[in-house]
Amino acid sequence: MPVLASEAKIYRSITNDDTASNGGRMSATALPSGITNYAWPAVDPALAVAGATRYRKHFLKIDNADDLQVGNARIGLLKPAPGDIRLHLLAGTQTDVQSGVGSTLYGCGKLDADVSAGASSIAVLVEKGTDIVFRDGDAICITDRATVNGAGNLEFHAVSGTPSVAGDVVTVPLAGTLANGYSAATAYATSLLPLGTIQAAVGAPSIASAAGTFDEGAMTCHAIGGLYQNWTLTFSSATAFSCTGDTIGSVGSGNINSVFAPNNAAFGSPYFSVLAAAWGGTFQTGDTVQVQTTPASAGFWERLLVPAGASDLQGHTRKLLIFFDG
Repeated sequence: MPVLASEAKIYRSITNDDTASNGGRMSATALPSGITNYAWPAVDPALAVAGATRYRKHFLKIDNADDLQVGNARIGLLKPAPGDIRLHLLAGTQTDVQSGVGSTLYGCGKLDADVSAGASSIAVLVEKGTDIVFRDGDAICITDRATVNGAGNLEFHAVSGTPSVAGDVVTVPLAGTLANGYSAATAYATSLLPLGTIQAAVGAPSIASAAGTFDEGAMTCHAIGGLYQNWTLTFSSATAFSCTGDTIGSVGSGNINSVFAPNNAAFGSPYFSVLAAAWGGTFQTGDTVQVQTTPASAGFWERLLVPAGASDLQGHTRKLLIFFDG
């Protein structure tokens, strides 16, 4: 059974503030849809006068009980932010914080002119032309749908050549031609941030033992309960070991002759499973095996820019477009 759209969820990062350490690893808190000021705090009057650039890190997580992967994951904004504020997406990692955020922006705009089927370029009205959001080689989505699965047309293209900018209008050359015509009154174009393949994974182990071996192929990081974590399994005898994570601490103890699957209570699913077949050779007290797990998630950043003297703030409404194969 393929991964369902309902299994693709957005999660917060552990730290959510306006400091250099904002971001970091994924938390266990999913972002619900349609809740005011849940992804972003409200902009108070003083901040609107002074202006500000805020960042929040989120994760696209695939909560699939069968640990299935998705490929070619992409994310974008359906429409520009309302009012004076400007919203963009940026690439993230499993652990990066605000002090290390890059500068390559992904965003969207409304078509500036009607376009017919067969056209090889589009004119897009963006919030600010100096915010470069369309680049040669980018994957883009063009749609006149109110929601990703709603009525209307939606198609994907690649940018072919460097777009030209005149004021806040960007002319985007396409590789190929449009399959459909679009009205400037209803259609939007967005650059899609590539997130690649999303799958829970186990890294190569580091073994401190004279004769013991460990096969990471017999260890599974689970899509629902898995975390980005460096695990240390420490032997207290030839067969028994304890396990600790680098940020969460102890998750219990196990034995090489049975399955070890400590439970992640926040998700009601094991962090990982280690089969008895993973162990080989002979271990002794004090030996360790260190192994890293990566969750079925991909980090990304949202950047909210409030221009100094902003008067039209409206609600921080934003709709994300999420696409993947599998």
